[in-house]
Amino acid sequence: MNHSIEQKVISYRRHFHANPELGWLEYCTAAFIADELLDLGFEVKKGAEVMSVDDIMGLPNKDVNQLAFEKAEKVFGLEKMKPFANNATAVAGVLKCGDGPVVAIRVDMDALPILESNAKDHYPSQAGFSSKSKGVMHACGHDGHSAIGLGVAHCLSNYSDKLNGTYILLFQPAEEGVRGSASIVKSGFLKDVDYLFAAHLWSNMPLGKIVCSQNGTAATDKLDVTFYGKSAHAGICPEKGNNAILAAANTILCLNKIQFEGEGLRRVNVGRMEGGAARNIIADRSKLEIELRANSQIIENELLEKLERIVKDSAEKQGCSFEIKKVGEAAAACGDDSLAKLIRDEAENIDGFTNVILSDKENRGSEDFTSLMNAIQTRGGKASFIGIGASIKGKNVEHHTPDFDIAEEVLYPSVELFFNLAKRLSK
Repeated sequence: MNHSIEQKVISYRRHFHANPELGWLEYCTAAFIADELLDLGFEVKKGAEVMSVDDIMGLPNKDVNQLAFEKAEKVFGLEKMKPFANNATAVAGVLKCGDGPVVAIRVDMDALPILESNAKDHYPSQAGFSSKSKGVMHACGHDGHSAIGLGVAHCLSNYSDKLNGTYILLFQPAEEGVRGSASIVKSGFLKDVDYLFAAHLWSNMPLGKIVCSQNGTAATDKLDVTFYGKSAHAGICPEKGNNAILAAANTILCLNKIQFEGEGLRRVNVGRMEGGAARNIIADRSKLEIELRANSQIIENELLEKLERIVKDSAEKQGCSFEIKKVGEAAAACGDDSLAKLIRDEAENIDGFTNVILSDKENRGSEDFTSLMNAIQTRGGKASFIGIGASIKGKNVEHHTPDFDIAEEVLYPSVELFFNLAKRLSK
């Protein structure tokens, strides 16, 4: 074990944890990573060099974006920040080591809109690296993922004269809400990749356990549906209005039924509804924030078609018009068996992994990485999504909660795994 790199990776994790940024706002994070990669001898690609800026989904509020960019500009300077402007926060390090395969490792960077716990038994608070941004925290392990990516960068840089091939470390924005990978796929940045890996640290998976191919991730679509009606006096002439709230209400009731139709995993949720101006006015506008999930792309497509019919019918009944806007998406995906076996072989030789599982189909929700997987596999490459146990002994914390944390002792074995895979594939 390289103790110096292990400590460096832990320090990276704590830096990212203390300085969280939401999806498409990872300006400081991206600039910090770019500087580190450059110092390690990587060719650094930024913003539009990595992603299609015309295909960004689910953008944040313009005022919020401006504040985040200005904050980063004060730290890093305008010249460094220009390539990342207008939410182009993807960054990648490329290390060319002669002829050989193109191997890519994807890690995500974004945090969540959650107020971090300040409880005495919450380790980030104890150790002084809890979030400095009120209401924003790393509650899903992406701070650890980014730290692992930079740890791998150190290893590759130190070993580059013994490698054959091209190595890409892709730091992806906006994984939460499955918004970030689509713009990278559409850019063609990964078109020449032969092998693609990613891993997720799980706070609810026992430390020491690793699943070499997680094949249970669900396909999903995140949608904003807006109904446009006509206002009228609710007491005097309601018949002259077109009630957008009624159109939304009917949609909710009908959508709830379709998740119980047919076989396979089907999830439909309306997580937020807004609309109307006052109790005595027929609502001229309403909006629904919806997600669909399914354990196969066929079922997901079926759910999407049903949703479109329900929205159209609900709008017509109230004389409303409507708009359906996709703000996130991810595909169902299955890792390559041969790659899973390769990961298993390497994991079994790393001290930190004591329970090595070849593959599973456990439902762990959706993951933006699957769209990248499918793009690589469609072109004839191989990909795998790895699950790594990172639970803290004596604690059972769930993802996306204020007391989320990971066991830092898993970070270096994860670096070692990716580095060993890179070496193995270069032979």
